[in-house]
Amino acid sequence: MINKLVIKNYAIINNLEVDFSKGLTTITGETGAGKSIILGALNLLLGDRFDSVNFKDKLNKSIVEGTFDVSNLNINFFFLDHDIDYDPILIIRREFTFEGKSRAFINDTPVKIDLLKKIGVYLIDIHSQHENLLINNDVFQINLIDKFSENKFPDFSPTLFSFKKLLKEFNVLALNIESKKREFLNTNLDVDYQRKLILEVEGLNLKIGEKGNLEFEYKRMKNTHLIKQNLTEILLLFENVDSSIMTHLNAVISKLSDISDYDMQITALLDRLKENAVDFNDIIMDFHTINHDLNLDSNKLQFIEDRINSINVLENKLGVSNVQEILTIIDNIKDELISLDAIESEIKQLEKDKKMIQNQLFDIADSLTLFRKQSAFDLIELLKNDLFNLGIEDANIDFSFIKTKELLHNGTDKVNLLFSANKGYDLKPLSSVASGGEISRLMLCVKKNLFQLSSFSTIIFDEIDSGVSGEIGRKMGRILKKISFKGQVVCITHLPQIASLGDYHYKVLKNSDNNVISTTIEALSFNERIDELARMLSGDKVHKEAIANAKKMMDI
Repeated sequence: MINKLVIKNYAIINNLEVDFSKGLTTITGETGAGKSIILGALNLLLGDRFDSVNFKDKLNKSIVEGTFDVSNLNINFFFLDHDIDYDPILIIRREFTFEGKSRAFINDTPVKIDLLKKIGVYLIDIHSQHENLLINNDVFQINLIDKFSENKFPDFSPTLFSFKKLLKEFNVLALNIESKKREFLNTNLDVDYQRKLILEVEGLNLKIGEKGNLEFEYKRMKNTHLIKQNLTEILLLFENVDSSIMTHLNAVISKLSDISDYDMQITALLDRLKENAVDFNDIIMDFHTINHDLNLDSNKLQFIEDRINSINVLENKLGVSNVQEILTIIDNIKDELISLDAIESEIKQLEKDKKMIQNQLFDIADSLTLFRKQSAFDLIELLKNDLFNLGIEDANIDFSFIKTKELLHNGTDKVNLLFSANKGYDLKPLSSVASGGEISRLMLCVKKNLFQLSSFSTIIFDEIDSGVSGEIGRKMGRILKKISFKGQVVCITHLPQIASLGDYHYKVLKNSDNNVISTTIEALSFNERIDELARMLSGDKVHKEAIANAKKMMDI
């Protein structure tokens, strides 16, 4: 609960201190006196942003400080998690300068604003008038049902936790799949083209150095006629009966043989010529063999020409100059395709995993729907009974569940609150049929039942009574009083029927000193409360009847 609020140099407040106690505290005051300013200052302690227009004196700091009793909240873990010294009396302070500097403290430890928002969840629920519109919001409605489901079904919270944990895994998986798909699609490879290229190269079964050999063989076969012609002429030179090389060589050998015994040099030359004669005979035989075997095979020639052309086409296609480079590029392409195949295979497996998790999520979502529908049924009965006590005796309420095809952050349920205030009228969306007063009463009923389940001990209502008056206001006040039995309730109200029920009553005053406006707040005594209630009943001129009515209210 909040024990004390201190506001300095904020809006039209110079220096304001107010102490709060358990039970129901009501705050009243004329329009424009500054009630909403006090609420705005309190919101600053819970992490709201500060607007520099709210400086009263630009030369001095603006300070807001709140003291809270957290001894019954069991939030020691929060202090431990954020390395802040725990004390059952929690002090939150914020300081602002006109130059734009801002500081926040929890028990004198400097903290960031986000931490105030986190701890504020455990401290106070502030219900301002515009929050009545929240009840028309489908997110608020599903969260309301979930809060009741948590209390009614012990398995609901673990089930919802499992869903959210699995959904996080599902979303990470989906992002991973998208990343893999982008990686697969953004490759520089034209996969189909590259696969055809690999088949083309593998179909040729290329060998390193093959092109040179093919080109040499092509030239030989292409010049077969010239080769055979020259070989024939050479053989004629060797073998012509009348004037062949061999005839002349044999004649020389014969003549040298006749004189070889007379000169050692001639003998040596004779031996050399004989050896050459043998070589020439072997050469002549080889010429005959070559000439015999050399035939033009047009089919083979065409095959060689086609193969050379195929290699040339590949070289031009790949921008290389030999078979070695072709094979190197193909090996690299194969490696890239293997990598892509691995990614594609991984995507297929991830898609399979995603589908499996998706099915699990829809199954869990179905379980959450069953919990919610049963809780909604019970909540409807609670709200109808409360509304009956607030003068809407024939209220009819229902929660329409719409199952979505896509996964939401908390399941597959969308909820629409349907309402009818009178018998014989069809249920319609609340926003289209409920008046402002009806919405105020319904929201009070919601807050009442939520507060019974809450972990915080303070709730602040800012004109929850908007749109109602008289006896209905009194009934709303009794509900506020009932809520205060469980914790601390602070209600800013314009209805004397509610203000009279407070255990404590404060009045916000707007004063003028030398044409300078400032706001103060005063705790009212019993007699001062009578006067304030009478003012609220009759207006500026307080008459005896108003005072009598005020006393009667205080006696009830």
